[in-house]
Amino acid sequence: MHHMSPVLLDGTTHSRLLQVQEPSEKGAGVPVIQIVLYVLGVVTILMVLLISNKEDRLPQMSSLHSLLPWMSSASVRQTDPLELGDSTHLPYEDPVVDVPDEPMDMFTEPGQYDTNNPPLKIILYWNEFIRKKHFKFGYGREPFLRAKCHVNTCFATGDRTRFPPNQIDALMWHWRSYDRSLPKQRSPHTRYVYVVTESASYLFGNLSPFKDVFNWTFTHRLDSDFPYPYGRVYRRHNPLPVSNHNYAQNKTKMAAWFVTNCKTVGGRETLVKTLQQWIDVDIYGGCGKLKCPKSERKKCHQMISKHYKFYLAFENSLCRDYITEKFFNMLRLDVVPVVYGLGNYSVHAPPHSYIDALSFPSAKSLADYLLYLNTNDTAYNEYFRWKRYHLVAKRWQHISRPFCDLCERLHTDNTTKTYNIHQWFVKESHCVTKDTPWIKSFING
Repeated sequence: MHHMSPVLLDGTTHSRLLQVQEPSEKGAGVPVIQIVLYVLGVVTILMVLLISNKEDRLPQMSSLHSLLPWMSSASVRQTDPLELGDSTHLPYEDPVVDVPDEPMDMFTEPGQYDTNNPPLKIILYWNEFIRKKHFKFGYGREPFLRAKCHVNTCFATGDRTRFPPNQIDALMWHWRSYDRSLPKQRSPHTRYVYVVTESASYLFGNLSPFKDVFNWTFTHRLDSDFPYPYGRVYRRHNPLPVSNHNYAQNKTKMAAWFVTNCKTVGGRETLVKTLQQWIDVDIYGGCGKLKCPKSERKKCHQMISKHYKFYLAFENSLCRDYITEKFFNMLRLDVVPVVYGLGNYSVHAPPHSYIDALSFPSAKSLADYLLYLNTNDTAYNEYFRWKRYHLVAKRWQHISRPFCDLCERLHTDNTTKTYNIHQWFVKESHCVTKDTPWIKSFING
């Protein structure tokens, strides 16, 4: 790096001050002002060198995300003066309490319809959601009551014969179900809701014939009528006490990756192979030599928290807003997630709670930064300050939010619209692949 001689307050350069000064005719020697300016010049040079060395050590962030049109406008940038670790964009935690991840008592269809209920909007689960007919939310009115929905006068059922078609207010239809049939009779007031949580890169079918069928969307996309992310992070009403816990202490391993899909359209396996040139990555599952069965998930998570500094939460596809449970699960642990995806992580999570691979100009610069954190406990621990102010929602708690929103909308929204669902979900997901030039360049180093 070339450095120009700094210009001082009077326009004199440092190099000129180094020249031999002739005594003045009055024999006064070097003026005091020139000595002061000389010292200022030396200090300036030292500061420039210090900054230059720091820039050489730490990788600089790139502008890869500027290529994504929905990222620049939606990314969260905090402007309020908050303590490190806090946030302003995430909501405070919901009042839901004492609801397990799988409330089995709500996963059974209730018996006789309770006529003592006020008038209820009827929601029909037409097919199943990931082999669950109850869509992981539940049946009847009880789920809406237990979730403390602002509007709770709805009733959910998976029984197609329980109510006549003209009484169905919303029909939830999961795209990835084996059953892609539709009702033979459709009431004009029934809202058809398109449900999916997988990315548009793995469509497994053709959506074009379903143009103008669906009125509302219920997906991981943030521009859905009812956004349905894989997890949620909330602000705590009361922050936890200050802790001096060293999250790096006794951790002897660099990075872990649990994976079963070894060949993806997003090229995450190529990125991991590239990173392994500079850092150690332990690969568990079908794509590696190490094993930790899903049946012992709790023990696996404990092992990650205890031994590893980083977890590679790499998505199998690179599509708009696609962030899966692997990211939210790792936020619950004492490990720093390194993410690779096109989801807007800054919307879902607190600042400095993860490391975004695509914020770096190359895989090499990402590896350099992880190596830097590996040797600097202070910098590493800054990635856990958010835990004092935030918590990750329980599974059923975050699942319930869009169902509450759906129930409320059924009572308040009388507008009509339909989707060109192929255009919206496929084209506007803006998926890229490992062969997209800027992705190909990144994952290969």
